[in-house]
Amino acid sequence: MIEALKQQILSGGADFENIKIGNSWFVEDTWDLTPYMPRKTLSSTHKQIRFGYIGDEQMKQIVKQYAYFRLGQIKPFSVHHEINGVLPVVFEYFKLMGINSFREVTQEVFLEFALWMKDVKQYKRSVGFKRSRILQQIIQTGQIKGWDVPCENIFLHMSAASLWGNRASMNRESSKFKPIPEDIFNTILDCAVNKETDVLTKAGIIIQSQTGLRISEVVSIQEGCIHTTDDGNAYMEIMLGKTERAEPAPHKVFVNQLVCDAVRELSDYTKPLREESGLKELFLTRALRFHNHVVVYKTDLFATYKIAPFIKRWNICGSDGEVYPLKSHQFRATYVRELIKRKLPISYIMKQFGHVSIEMTAHYLTLQETEVKEIYAEIILSPNAKLAGLRASEIQNNLQAYFRGRAETDIDLVISELASAASFNPLPNGICLYDFRRGNCTSGDGCFFYNCPNYITEISFYPVLKKELELMEREMERFRSLGRERDWQRQYVKYQYLKPLVENLEVQIDD
Repeated sequence: MIEALKQQILSGGADFENIKIGNSWFVEDTWDLTPYMPRKTLSSTHKQIRFGYIGDEQMKQIVKQYAYFRLGQIKPFSVHHEINGVLPVVFEYFKLMGINSFREVTQEVFLEFALWMKDVKQYKRSVGFKRSRILQQIIQTGQIKGWDVPCENIFLHMSAASLWGNRASMNRESSKFKPIPEDIFNTILDCAVNKETDVLTKAGIIIQSQTGLRISEVVSIQEGCIHTTDDGNAYMEIMLGKTERAEPAPHKVFVNQLVCDAVRELSDYTKPLREESGLKELFLTRALRFHNHVVVYKTDLFATYKIAPFIKRWNICGSDGEVYPLKSHQFRATYVRELIKRKLPISYIMKQFGHVSIEMTAHYLTLQETEVKEIYAEIILSPNAKLAGLRASEIQNNLQAYFRGRAETDIDLVISELASAASFNPLPNGICLYDFRRGNCTSGDGCFFYNCPNYITEISFYPVLKKELELMEREMERFRSLGRERDWQRQYVKYQYLKPLVENLEVQIDD
C-alpha cells in the first residue's frame, strides 16, 4: 500500500496535472510505478499502468481515478493487473456495442456483457467474474465519489457474483487441488526422470514433486541455489513470493538427490542463456515476441507449454482412460500426502527444519490446517476405507449408508462436504474425532490414545502402527529383563489396546 497516495484525496476540483504517481504524472497515459515496485524479477511493462487503449477521454479519466483509488487499497502490481489485464475486455465490448460513457451501462448492458463473455469469449466462471466485477467496482466507486457513472443502483438485483457464482465458492473451487492419485504420480515421475528430454519440463516436474513448492517459486530459482549443511544435507534456497509481507522472503527447503541432479542439469543447459543475458535464473527461454530476447520462463506459460504437452506426449491417463488433467498446484497437495504416508507430521517436519536453521514459513501452517485435513478426509472417509478403532464399525456403516446410490463422480464432492461438516484433528497415525468446541479434551491417564472412542485409524497407517507395536514389545522385554515391573505395566496398558488395532488392520490387508 502506498502511503503517499493515501494522503491525497481526489475531489471534483482536484489539480490532476500536479499529482505525481511514481515516475509519472496523473495526466499521462502511462504511469511508471517503478519506485513502488522494486522487485527486479518484474519486467518494466509489469511496473506500468497503461491507459492508452481507452479511446474516450472521459472514461479514461474515470479509470485513472479508479486506479489511483485502488493504489491506496491494494498492491501496485495488482492494480496493474486490474487495469491492463482485466479491464481491456470491458472496453473491447464497449467498442463493439458503441458505448461511449459509463453512464450508458444499464442492467441490460451489464447482463449482455456477461452473456457475451460466456457465449462468445467462452470464459470460465472465474475469468468472467473478475471482468464483470471490475466494471461493477468502477461504477459503484464512481457513485460514491461523484464520477460520471449511472446514478441508480443497477446492481441491486444483479451483480457479478449472482451472474457468475459466489466469489467465496469460486475461491474454494480454484484453490481446491486434489493430490495426484498414487499410480499416476508414479508414472509422471518415472516419465520425467527416465524419459523426458525437455530439460525445463523435466526439472520443473521433478522439483515440484519433490519439494511441494509452487511453480512460481520453482521458476524463480537461481544459479547456485543448492547448498549443503554442515552435516551433509542438501537444501535449496529460493525466494518465497506469497508471504504476509509485501515483498518476497528468502526460504530454504531440504532437497533430495533427484532435485540436485535436475538443478545441475538445468544449470548446464541454460548456462549459455545466462551468459548472454546476465540473468541468474535457471528457467530461461527465448521470447520470440520480445525480439528473441532471453527471459525468465513465465509461470502461466509453464502449464500450457510444458506440463500439458508432457502429459500428452507420454499418454498419461486417469482412471477414466482420458488424458490426466494435471494442474501444477496438485504437486503441492501430493507432497503433503507423501509426508503423511511416511508418517512424518507436518509439525515435526517444521521443527526439524528449524533445528538446522532452515526457515519453514507460514504456508506449511496453511497446508496443515486445510489441505492436510482434506487429505486425511480422503483417507478416512473414502467408501473403500478400511478402518480400525472403537467406533470403526459404526463409522463404516454410516459411510456405506451415506454413499449408497451416489454416482462415482459425486464421491469427491461428498467427501469434501463431510470433511467440512465434521470436526476432526489429524494425528500422525490416524485422526481424533473429538470436537473441541465442546471444551478441552480429557487429559492424563483418564484418556489414552488407542482406547479412546474418538480415535480412528485406517489401513494406510498400518506400517507406522506395526512399527510402534514392535518397538513397544522390545521395550517391554527390556523392562522385564531389568525387573522394572512398574515400567512394564505402563507399557502394557498401551500394548493391550494397540495390539488389537494392528491385528484388525492385518486382517483387512488380506481381504
